[in-house]
Amino acid sequence: MKTFVTSLLLLMLATLWTAARFTDVLADLKLTSQQVNDQLFTQLTADQPRTYLSYATRQAGKQLSVGARVEAIRAISTVVRAYVQSADFKNRYDQWLRNKYRVSDQQTAEARQVEKASLDDVHSSANQQVTQINSAFAQMQPATLAMMLQQQIMQTQEQMVDADESIKTTLTRDLTVLRQLQSLANTKPAEFKTQYIAFMNRYMARQLARNSGDQEEKLAADKAQAAEYEARLAQYKANADPNNAVRKRLRDFIALAESVDFSATVEAQGNKQEFTRAEYRAQSSNWKMLYRLGREPVMTARDLARTWLTELK
Repeated sequence: MKTFVTSLLLLMLATLWTAARFTDVLADLKLTSQQVNDQLFTQLTADQPRTYLSYATRQAGKQLSVGARVEAIRAISTVVRAYVQSADFKNRYDQWLRNKYRVSDQQTAEARQVEKASLDDVHSSANQQVTQINSAFAQMQPATLAMMLQQQIMQTQEQMVDADESIKTTLTRDLTVLRQLQSLANTKPAEFKTQYIAFMNRYMARQLARNSGDQEEKLAADKAQAAEYEARLAQYKANADPNNAVRKRLRDFIALAESVDFSATVEAQGNKQEFTRAEYRAQSSNWKMLYRLGREPVMTARDLARTWLTELK
C-alpha cells in the first residue's frame, strides 16, 4: 500500500512520546508549541502531508518504553484536540482556505454586482451620463460653450491625422459642422447654444452606438469571470468546516493503523533491516513508522482516533 496520508495522530505518535505532560515532551525533544501547531496544521492542509522530525527527536523517541509511549499518546491527545478546536486554528484554517480558493468578501460583493448587471443597465448608465452632460450644457453661457467648441475643433483636427479613412470621413463632417457653429457663436449666441447642444447629443449618441459592441463583450467577460469566482466560492464553502478535514485524516489514520502487520518479520540486508515480504518493503514510510512504534501504542492511537471521529459526527 503506497500512501502519503499522515494524520494528526501520526504526528503525536512520531513526536510526542516522552512524558505525560506536554511541556515535558517539548523540552525533552527541543520543540516549541509553534512547531507542533505548524506540524498539526500541515497534516490537515497539505495534499501529501509528511511529518518532519529532526534527528534528535527521532533518537529520543527510540529510547522510550512501550508503556511510556502509550501514556504520552493518551496525555497529548487532549492537547492536540484543544488546538484543532481553538479560535486560532479555525482562523488560520479559514485564511488558508480563502487563499487556496482565492476568495474574499470584497470579491464576493463584486461578483454579485456583476451577476445582477445587464446590458440595459450599461446603456442606462450611459444615457444618464448624457442627460447629466446636457443638463450641465444647459446651465452654461454661450461664451463658455464657444470656448469648448474651439477646443473640440483642435482635438478633431489632431484625431484626423492618424485616423483611417472611414473615421476620417466622419471627423471631416464633424469639423465642417463645428466651424459653421463657430461663426454662429459670434452672431447669434442663443441659436448657437441650441445647435451646439443638439450637435453634442448626436455626437454622444454615435459614440454610444460605437461602444455598444465593446460594452457587450466586456459585460460577457465580466459575467464569465464572476461565474468562475462563484465556482471557487462554492468549493470554499463546501470545505469551510475544518472538522471535515479532521474526519478525513482520522479515517485515513485508522485505516492505515489497521493495515499494519505487527507480526511481520525483518531480516538483515547489508547494514539495514528489511521486511522479509516484498509487499511490506513496498509500503509507505508512514506504514513502516507505525510498525516500528509497535502494536500497543498504535492501537491506543487508533482507539483515540475512533473516539474523536465518533464525537465529530
